[in-house]
Amino acid sequence: MNKKGGTAEPGRLICLWIGTFICTMVTGIYVYIFYNSYKEQIPEWNALAKETFVEALNLEVQKRGGIVVPFVAVDYPEVKTLETPFKSPVTLTSRYGTHSYEIPRVKFDNSLIKDTEKRMLLSYVLEKHPMDADALNLFWDSLLVEKSVAANTGIRLSTTDLLKKTSTVYSSDSIKVLQGDSLLSRYIGFRCEVEATGFIAYDWWQVLKVWPPIMILLLLWLCFFLLLLYYKQISSFLRQKLVKKETVVCIQEKKIIVERKMHLEGEAGQTGLYELADGTILDSKKGILLNGEKTRQLRPQIIVLLKLFLRTENYRLTAEEIIEELWKGKGNSNKLYTVIHRLREALEDISSLVVEYRDEYYCLKMPHSIEENTEKG
Repeated sequence: MNKKGGTAEPGRLICLWIGTFICTMVTGIYVYIFYNSYKEQIPEWNALAKETFVEALNLEVQKRGGIVVPFVAVDYPEVKTLETPFKSPVTLTSRYGTHSYEIPRVKFDNSLIKDTEKRMLLSYVLEKHPMDADALNLFWDSLLVEKSVAANTGIRLSTTDLLKKTSTVYSSDSIKVLQGDSLLSRYIGFRCEVEATGFIAYDWWQVLKVWPPIMILLLLWLCFFLLLLYYKQISSFLRQKLVKKETVVCIQEKKIIVERKMHLEGEAGQTGLYELADGTILDSKKGILLNGEKTRQLRPQIIVLLKLFLRTENYRLTAEEIIEELWKGKGNSNKLYTVIHRLREALEDISSLVVEYRDEYYCLKMPHSIEENTEKG
């Protein structure tokens, strides 16, 4: 029992290391691809977010389009041009008296509306009906959804009154978003006194629009954990299957060998396998004799001689036939005796066949049919 457990634990450990390495590598590659895709999409999302933010501001302004505004313009030029000129400072008379207000050029350039008359009207309207940060954020978020951009948004509204005091309000549920960098700001009013700033953040998982890669990754890790959990059962099952398959292959190979009977080289030429009378197998391609678990390496000359015996009727050869085949007729008695002796040594301890000399023939036969005879060599 301890021996089996000792065998299983190293296998489980190897499986753990290999599985962890493969899963980590696949996960790392996917995260790298995902991260690059995420970075590539952010500029596109930001462009859509800016466009929808301005659109949301315009919708908020249009909601106040029906309000009647009485006002008197002072020092307003009578001559107009198509392009609204930048003018700073501007002078306004209100209940607080007449004051001059500096307008930074950057605020004017980023004004939602540049037309002077409309800016003056908006100043009056927004003083009476200020913008709602939550409503503006809701408009913006709905427009982003229409553009298929999932994001967390936030709005900051900063208003500078006629006494040059600034108050700031934020949209609710957007504290984390507002901690980051702003996306853009737009200014509204004659003095550019209302600053609307949009903040946006994208969750990393929002880039995962295609689920199959995620499912494949999860399935990979699941298979890995199941393999570790059921390692013993799986290894036992595979071991049984492999042993059974190996047994079937051996039986089929044995059957093929037996069916051939290996008497003619034409039949054995494809495999190089020959079966001797006692079941010993000659593998002429590998140059070995096989009998159960026993093997014997053969010299090339012995293989040629053994195949020569198997091709002849009754497995008998004359000395002249052997000399002609092995040495093209140029052999002698000493060479003949030597090769016969080597063949006998090769057959010892692995085959019950023997080589005997009778009636001027060398015969390859079973020992029970051997009687006293005269051997040469």
